[in-house]
Amino acid sequence: MDKKKNRRVNFRISQCSSEDPDYPVSELLLQSPNSKGWQSKRFCQYPQTIVYELVEPTIIKQISILSHQSKIATKVVIHNKLDMNK
Repeated sequence: MDKKKNRRVNFRISQCSSEDPDYPVSELLLQSPNSKGWQSKRFCQYPQTIVYELVEPTIIKQISILSHQSKIATKVVIHNKLDMNK
């Protein structure tokens, strides 16, 4: 099996508008079945934002966004940018 085919994307989180102390944004870095995931703080203002910074130029073929049955986003917006100055 080609290891690059199923490789996880190397990224860091450079911004998060809020987080619940029990579900911090750092949980998204784990990328494992044991991760609790991220949740915004209770009674937060919307929209909520998380900025992922890819460590290297990467071809993204799939993005998975999982939601709790009672905490489903009404809208998800994804932007991308290639910073040529890095």
